[in-house]
Amino acid sequence: MDAKVRFFKEKNNLPEKLNRRCTLTFGEMFHCYDVFIDEVYLCYAQYEDIRRQDWVSLGEQCYTFVENKAITNIELDEKDCEQIDIKAFLEGFYKSNYRFDKYHSDKDKESITIKIPDKFKEASSHAKTIAEAVHVARDICNEPANVLYPGSYATYLDRLFKNTNVEVNIIPSEDLEKEGFYAVNTVGRGSKYEPCVAVLTLKTNDEEPIALVGKGVTFDAGGVNVKTGAAIAEMKMDLGGAAAVTGAMKLLADMDIACHVIAVLPLIVNVSGSHAYLPSDVIRYKNGTTVEVGNTDAEGRLIIADALVYVQQLGVNRIIDIATLTGNVGQALGLKMAAVFSNDINISYKAYVYGQKSGDYVWPMPLEKDYKRYLKSQVADISNMSNSSFAGSITAALFIEHFVEAKTKWIHIDMANTSKFFPDADAGASGFGTKILYELVTAKEEIWND
Repeated sequence: MDAKVRFFKEKNNLPEKLNRRCTLTFGEMFHCYDVFIDEVYLCYAQYEDIRRQDWVSLGEQCYTFVENKAITNIELDEKDCEQIDIKAFLEGFYKSNYRFDKYHSDKDKESITIKIPDKFKEASSHAKTIAEAVHVARDICNEPANVLYPGSYATYLDRLFKNTNVEVNIIPSEDLEKEGFYAVNTVGRGSKYEPCVAVLTLKTNDEEPIALVGKGVTFDAGGVNVKTGAAIAEMKMDLGGAAAVTGAMKLLADMDIACHVIAVLPLIVNVSGSHAYLPSDVIRYKNGTTVEVGNTDAEGRLIIADALVYVQQLGVNRIIDIATLTGNVGQALGLKMAAVFSNDINISYKAYVYGQKSGDYVWPMPLEKDYKRYLKSQVADISNMSNSSFAGSITAALFIEHFVEAKTKWIHIDMANTSKFFPDADAGASGFGTKILYELVTAKEEIWND
């Protein structure tokens, strides 16, 4: 079924039969059809200052509304497109055109096509590029663990970036310790799927590089400290940070952004096995720091620390890491926004602003130094596990900060609570992180300088 989409903010823009039903509420939608007309009406009234993200949400709502009406083709009017934020609206619409159904035998839903006036084809292309990058992140998180594991993820990266400016370098398991990834090698040795590290480089100008680090645990059973509970199957999404970085690198490349970014993705499976690492093990990092393993289910911070040491030894002094790190963060912030930490509180506040702009919402959290006492170890420099049941996301961030050099500016995003779509978790992975990482990279010095 085909339909035209009309935007209105006054009742006199509506067919007479809809006037009495309309309350002029932003996002209100009607479907009007008979033998002569088939139109969808979207309201954007009652907003003095409509934010960009409101238009993205309206695009998402429009897609759902049209899909529920079994409409498969829609058309936008040129005059309407001139009145709205068409890029943001289309971003939301295209992002909603997603389903992970590759393993379904019965694929009965059709995608919705949208006809755009020629004048706005560039805006449409821009929005579609953003949506495709977010879909990449969602696909990565939705893949089952027997399909996506360190080796297959590495192969996927080679294929994804083959015809782009992104250089892909895979450090195989036999070379991990030579390159200084002692923790990655240690944590990943319990699985039959060998660990590896992917290093993605996008260098299209001569600026000082920024590093993106994404936790890539393709399945996390907890290791010897095995997880329990009905939701363990969701641990295939413990690579949400790596997925976000992958999506962001694709977006930067596809948008042809002038930048210099080095992305590091430590890729492992954390399970128990005959060669698995154990609680009480001590890991010595390339920078000389020793860590006592207090809990094998606190593996994410161990492999992120490896990556931080690696990029700093390359000379990088601006780092953003993102990880599905602690369940504790969801207790603090719920399921809509992630936690953001920094060794400069002003940078945390700036990240909050860019989160609002991107739709990947983050909330600044404190790096309370007094809590570092909970990470004391009697046999090593630091433990990977707090001895307190409180402030888990803060102590995890403090552990990572331990590997940040004084000259380095650093952002840490704990997104464990946002990896699934909000508010409908049944929709699967959210693709969280792709947009905010893109915004933080393209902000350049604005995010890092006072």
